[in-house]
Parts: sequence; C-alpha cells; structure tokens
Amino acid sequence: MRLSHVEAFRAVMVSGSTTAAARILHTSQPNVSRSIAQLEKATGLRLFDRLPGKVVPTSDGVSFFKEVQRSFVGLQRLDEAANRIRRFSGGILRIAAIQTLALGLIPRTIKRFAEIYPEASISIHAGHSTAVSQWVDDQFCDIGIVSHLTESYGFESEELYQIDGVCLMPKHHRLAAKTCVEPADLAGEPYISFARNDFGRSAVDEVFERAGVGRRITLETSYSSITCSLVAQGLGLAIVNPLAAQDFRHMGVVMRPFRPALKHAAMVIYSKARPEDRLVASFVEVLKLVTSEEQDALAALQSHAAGMGRLSD
Repeated sequence: MRLSHVEAFRAVMVSGSTTAAARILHTSQPNVSRSIAQLEKATGLRLFDRLPGKVVPTSDGVSFFKEVQRSFVGLQRLDEAANRIRRFSGGILRIAAIQTLALGLIPRTIKRFAEIYPEASISIHAGHSTAVSQWVDDQFCDIGIVSHLTESYGFESEELYQIDGVCLMPKHHRLAAKTCVEPADLAGEPYISFARNDFGRSAVDEVFERAGVGRRITLETSYSSITCSLVAQGLGLAIVNPLAAQDFRHMGVVMRPFRPALKHAAMVIYSKARPEDRLVASFVEVLKLVTSEEQDALAALQSHAAGMGRLSD
C-alpha cells in the first residue's frame, strides 16, 4: 500500500469524484483511477462501485475512509509540530534568573518573545546566582542569567550588561534635590544593605570605608525587590541596580546617580553540554534587545535630569 494511493482515495472521498480529486492532487483523472484500482488490489477491498459518470463508495470504502481520516489527522498534527519547531516554538524553554531580573526585565522580555512565538512554552525559575548556576549545570534549565560567575562551574557565558548602581530614596527625601549622591551624603541616614555574605556587599562596604563614612545600617536583605519595597515604605535608602529600581518608580521612589560608581553586571550562561537550541538563541536575542532598550531609556532619563538639574521623577 502506497501513501500516494491512499491520498488519491481520500481526495475522491472528500471531493466526490475522480475528476475533482485530480484537480486537488494536480494530476490527471486516469492517474487517480489507476491509484484507486491499485489500492483496492493491495487491500483486497472494493472501495467504490463504478456507475456511469460517477463512483459511489461501498460500505467497505466508507469504513476504510474513517480509518484513513484518523491517520491523516495524525499526519496533520505532525506537520503542525514540524511547523512549530521551524518557528522555534515547538519546545519548552526553561529560564533561570537572579531575582533582581526575574520580576521585571525577564517578564518584559518574555512578553516581547511571546508576541513573536505565541506557541512557545516557557518555565521560569528565580534564585541566587549560585542556585541559577547549579540549575543550568544540571541542565534543569536551558539558560541562566546571573550577576556573577561561579568558578566551580564550566559554562559558556556572555555579558548581558554592566550598569552603574543608583541611590534609591523616597520621592520627597532631602537628597532627592541632588543630581548625584556621594558616600558623605548618606552619613547618618538609615541604610538598607545587602546581607553580609551576599555577593556585592564587600564592594559597597569598601567604597564607604575609603570615604571614611560610617553607614547606619538598619535593614539587610538579599533581595532587590524587598530592598526597593522597604525604600518605598520610607524605611531607608539603598544603592541598587537601576534596572530593578525602575520597576518600583510607581511606588513613590526616585533614583539618583551614585559616585563613585558601583557596577552591577549580568551574564547569560549556558551549559557546555547542551545541544545548540534555536529557541534559546532566539530568546537571548530578544533579551539583549529589551535590555539595550531599557539601558537607553535610563541613560536618556539621566541625561534629561542632568539638563534639568536633577533626575526626573
């Protein structure tokens, strides 16, 4: 039994005649008739009664057609699956990211990505850089976004961004009038710090030690979203990643440049053992685009603020 013979039979059943079936299959009517005859010989079934000017399905033909339809539905599903895979939307994309980005930048990237590939399935996981690195190393996640690389893991990596930290404060705080905040400005102010063992805490501590300024650390947290929420509640000031801080501007907080600059970075990591994946590559492309747009928007905001004498709120 050949697939071309089955296709000819189905075309006749669907269209009602061998002539119409020939048009559907872009062939001749004799070829269609010949294919059906060969199918009847292969199956041992009489599929049609030949009457003058037409063919009429037999009961065996109708029963066989039902089975053919089931098979063709399966083939259509395979064809649809192939189309999804060609469009990079046939698989599941598992993303791990540090919490700083998992609440804002990553969802905004996924929104843009989903507009292009609406049938893609995505799984999101958030954690510290060490946890994200472990998930990628175990291939539990396809891609990770971390703030620093863990030396004990072997990854392929590429830089996503490096950006200067900003001082985050309530909108009506006295320091909101300044165009730039320095360590001395924070002397005596309630300060919300990274937790003691967090990556990045030592760099901030060193800046204040060099300036000879003691901070009044009243709160510590490992999560930027908690830090920003605490600032919004008026419980202190903090130096944070502006890409995370901008998600909280609607809560009555403002950002001011902090000097000397404290860099915040992010890297995209992949397991060296992973096969190349077009779905991952496409997501990273969108992630880079969204990140670049948000950096440009922040730079424009700061440039406008400098011209106006302060960072616009």
